[in-house]
Amino acid sequence: MERRTTPAALGMEVVFQENPLLNLSFEGFVDPEREAQMPPEFKERIENYKKEHPFVPGEAEKTGHFERFDYTTTVYEDGVTYPKYCNVYLPAGYDPEDKEKKYNVIYFQHGNTGDPDFFPTPGMKLMLDRLYMEQGIDPCIMVFTTYYFDVTKDVEERRRTGNVPAGDGNYPGVKANFYREITEDLIPAVESKYNTYLAGTDPESVKKARDHRLFSGYSRGCVATWYMIHNAFEYFRYFIPMSCITTAGKSIQDPPTDAEIAAYLTAPMKAHPELPFFIYALNGGENDIKNMAAQMRVLVDTGVFSFGQDPEKNNFYYAESGYFHGDMFAPQYYFNALPVMFRG
Repeated sequence: MERRTTPAALGMEVVFQENPLLNLSFEGFVDPEREAQMPPEFKERIENYKKEHPFVPGEAEKTGHFERFDYTTTVYEDGVTYPKYCNVYLPAGYDPEDKEKKYNVIYFQHGNTGDPDFFPTPGMKLMLDRLYMEQGIDPCIMVFTTYYFDVTKDVEERRRTGNVPAGDGNYPGVKANFYREITEDLIPAVESKYNTYLAGTDPESVKKARDHRLFSGYSRGCVATWYMIHNAFEYFRYFIPMSCITTAGKSIQDPPTDAEIAAYLTAPMKAHPELPFFIYALNGGENDIKNMAAQMRVLVDTGVFSFGQDPEKNNFYYAESGYFHGDMFAPQYYFNALPVMFRG
C-alpha cells in the first residue's frame, strides 16, 4: 500500500510504503497496568488501526535475538559513574565467531516515557525479524538506547510524565551530554564486542567507522536524533528522525526561530563539508506532520540539502505516513528508509 503526498515543504511528490507484514497485532503490546492507563481516544485509535491494517499471523522464517548490554558512563560532569544498559538486536545468521562478516549498526532512541525494553517484547521483535526478511534491507545490528539515567527508578513517574533524570537536555540541572555518552562510552564498548566495522575504541577510530553507523529515534527520541545530527555528525553518516521537531538546543517550552533551526541543523555540514550524510525524516500524526513539515520548509531554503532518494545525488528525504503517534510504528518507517541507507 502506498501513501502519496506532496508536502509543500518539498514541492515534490513523496511516497510512503506500507508493508502488511509489519502491521501490528497489539497483543501483549503493553503490560496490563499501562494498558489500563491508556486514554480512551488512544484505545480507539488502536482499534481503528487494527481494522484498517489487519495483522498477518505467523512467525518469521528467520529470527534474530536480543542481548542486554551493560556499560557505564561518566560524561555528565557531576562526578557520578552511572550504570546503564541497552538492548542489542542481533539479526538472523549472526555468528560471533565469524569475524569476517561485519555488520552496520543502527541506534534507536525511544520516545518520552519509554525504555530500551519495548522492542525486545515478542510482538515488536517479530516486526524486526520480518523487516530483515525484505529484499533490499541488509541485516543490521540494532542498539536500543535510553537517555534516562535509570529506567528502573521512579518508574511510575517516568511512565506517566517522562520527567525523570535524563541526559538529552530535557531535565533541569543535567548537562545535555547524551551525545557524549553515546560516542565516548556506548559506541566503543558495544561495537567492539560485536562484529562491526569498528577497528579501535579511540575517538578517531570511532569516527572512521561513521559510514557504517546510523542514529534514529521516535518522538522525544526524534528530538534526540536532530540533536545527534548537530552534536555527533562526525560519528554517524546516516540519520532517521521520526515524528518530531528539533528544539535547536533550546528548551521544549521555548520554540526556536526559523533562523535558529537553519543554523542548528546546517552547522555540522558547514563545519565538515567533506563528510557525506543522508537524513531520511518520517512523520505521522496530524500535529506531528503540521509541526515537522514547517521545519522541513526551513531546511529547503538553506541550500545545504538535496532532496530525493538517490544517496549518490541526494542527502535528505521526507515522507509522511497515515499513522498516529507511537514508537511502535518505527519498523514501518525503517521499511521505507533502510533501502536508502548504507548505500553511499
